Amino acid sequence: MAFGPMICAGGVVLLAFIGRHASYPGHVFPGMLLFAVGLTTLVSPLTTAVLAAAPDRHAGVASGINNAVARAGSLLSVAALPAIVGLSGADYQNPSALTDGFRHALLLCAALLVGGGLVSWYGLRGTAETLKP
Repeated sequence: MAFGPMICAGGVVLLAFIGRHASYPGHVFPGMLLFAVGLTTLVSPLTTAVLAAAPDRHAGVASGINNAVARAGSLLSVAALPAIVGLSGADYQNPSALTDGFRHALLLCAALLVGGGLVSWYGLRGTAETLKP
């Protein structure tokens, strides 16, 4: 769970610097592929850890809470991220402001992903042994 966010951050950084003359195969696809690999290495262990931490009789509740938190986080990021990076009103019609906001938002997301990876690396150290049956 520590390496997944770091890999995702790499993909997000690649996507942050897509320019006007970018091509999908040369610029978008590498970032998306790296981000997808990172998600693959993050989501499965996270779900496993959440479900393993709950008693068997509460597996359905744990799964529901995991999904609800993931959806709430997604909605919050979509709603709050533009304001955090300073996008508002007429900025959405100004290509320069929108591009700058997009780039700042992705770099902020990359920083948060790295932070999450570090928290997982140091905060979850030694917990694998406690999750073994």
